[in-house]
Amino acid sequence: MRRNKGITLIALVITIIVLLILAAVSIATLTGENGILTQANKAKVETRGASVEEECNLWKINQEMDNKTTEGTAQTLDELLDSLENRKLITAEEKETIKETGEITIGSRTINFGKEEPTVKVPTTVKDAIATGHVYQASENREIEDAFGNKVIVPDGFKVVEGENVTKGVVIEDATYTNTKGSQFVWIPVGKEVTDGKKIVEINIGRYDFNNSTGAESPYSGGNKEENSDAENFLGYGNKTAKTTVYNAFTVKQASGKTKVEEAGGYYIGRYEARVEGGTVETTELTNGLAPNENWTRYLGGTLVEKPNAQVFNYITQNKAADLCRSMYISTIFESDLMNSYAWDTAIVFLQAFDDRKEEVKTKTYYSQQTSLNTENPTNTGTNNIEDNTKQDTVCNIWDMASNCLEWSTETNDDSRGPCVARGGSFHCSTDYTSHWSGSHLFGANDYISFRPLLIV
Repeated sequence: MRRNKGITLIALVITIIVLLILAAVSIATLTGENGILTQANKAKVETRGASVEEECNLWKINQEMDNKTTEGTAQTLDELLDSLENRKLITAEEKETIKETGEITIGSRTINFGKEEPTVKVPTTVKDAIATGHVYQASENREIEDAFGNKVIVPDGFKVVEGENVTKGVVIEDATYTNTKGSQFVWIPVGKEVTDGKKIVEINIGRYDFNNSTGAESPYSGGNKEENSDAENFLGYGNKTAKTTVYNAFTVKQASGKTKVEEAGGYYIGRYEARVEGGTVETTELTNGLAPNENWTRYLGGTLVEKPNAQVFNYITQNKAADLCRSMYISTIFESDLMNSYAWDTAIVFLQAFDDRKEEVKTKTYYSQQTSLNTENPTNTGTNNIEDNTKQDTVCNIWDMASNCLEWSTETNDDSRGPCVARGGSFHCSTDYTSHWSGSHLFGANDYISFRPLLIV
């Protein structure tokens, strides 16, 4: 009987099964959770994590040591991450995670780099300050320059919003103070200033007379007007304490031989006539029957602001105007107050000082002689909101010193019937003009009298 030699079908199947089992065991050995390849990959990840962690720790040590030096040469976080990515110790995705969160997990290691806050570059020019919208802090260098090298000092909490050079009017805006946020002020330079045409002019603090024909200024010749730093107590009226530090900043020489305003190189005045927000209107107008030391405003509970669209702050006594200006800002870096005659007259000299500015004046006369462009009725939000631009009174980004309402100052005169002085032009009287002064009683409060705050830095 002949036998067939070879593998049977059953044996073949068994062989295949055995081979499959061996293959599965081999694959599991290589790729399973505890497989050779898996363990090798884990070891690779752990090694990478250890390397990154070591680099991070060394970076922190070097950063701490370098930051103790004057130069501060520590490698930045961005530079470190770029280096790690270039050496393939981290991926691009891991790099972004570190930048966003300050840490990364590689294998079993969570590596904390710390989130590096971006370095804020404080603008040193008016142009850059406007472009960046930087809000200046008390701890920063707040002295900046315009395109011609003229100095401007920005109060803390403010930003620069308009006017690339002082000859056009540099405008700052309150960016942080809760009640007055959005209020705007314009820099009045003092000392030698450079104009667009590289012409050097000099703006000196002082009280001035202005020629009725030409408007040209000359030193104040005296008369019955008297600048009084404590206007509320003039002739025994009132019971308030004036903020003499602001008045002194214009008049008292320091050890340097200059006043504080001269040392600063300028001061700020409100861009607009005073405005009021959030006030309840008192319908009963003030009458002369009140006591002469009465402080009164028609806008009860209102907040003094310097915003373009708010209600003009009229119907207010000089006392109350002074109180509101002096409490507008409470800061150790700068002070606010009611306009005084030095600030008013010096501002006029600045506004008409440069030849290239005269084309901005609405008449051929100097701005000191400009009468109100709004003569029909008081504009509730100033001439800046009149559509007819022939009635808009603006020079160097400053509005309505000649128009709309008279403005209280701390100036006084020796007439007991009207010891308080208001400056400028108004719709109420066609003969009033920017450098004009009008005497009024201490309890005077009318639709045609407002006021304007100033800031010294």
